[in-house]
Amino acid sequence: MIRFPAVVLLSLCAMAPAFAGSPVLHSGQYEGLMLAVTPEQQVEGYYSEEMGEGVTRGCAFYLQGQPAALTTWLDAAYPGSVAPSSDGVTLTVEQGRQHPGCLNVLMPEIATGLDLTQTASKKWIGLVKVSADKAYLLKNPSAKPAKRSYIVKNDVVGVLAFKDGWAQVEFINADDRSFTGWISQEQYSRLSAPKS
Repeated sequence: MIRFPAVVLLSLCAMAPAFAGSPVLHSGQYEGLMLAVTPEQQVEGYYSEEMGEGVTRGCAFYLQGQPAALTTWLDAAYPGSVAPSSDGVTLTVEQGRQHPGCLNVLMPEIATGLDLTQTASKKWIGLVKVSADKAYLLKNPSAKPAKRSYIVKNDVVGVLAFKDGWAQVEFINADDRSFTGWISQEQYSRLSAPKS
């Protein structure tokens, strides 16, 4: 029979609750939701969903704040929350279907908790919206624009780093291909929830 010192057994017992703790939010793509967890443990997000073929209907809105008490907005602002789940997140916005276009697209469960499965894990520290008509994704902040990938006005992209007036961003296209590069602060705007 093998004997373990009591100290080892007590140490293992003390560590068990840390491993059994509740899940935490992580940056990533959760079906139609881009979610970034900032260094301050705030969240920034962009929900976008389309429905139909040919003539499509769309629903899109931004979200920002503390996970348990965030603001969602497009034209008007509504309170909401986002919480981790076993395979993704649960997004709750009681008035979520009142965002423009969302009534016919967004599932009614948004009012009580819409479960979204994680489709990609990311290292985003924030999200920004492209404000320039066209922004080339540069290899580094001092690079000259060349025939490289670019993003266009109103694209929402994940931020991997901020440095000296530049943002290293990641854009995911409709085919789930990822493109990264640097854009200057003149080419993007930070998400900013309306003041209530």
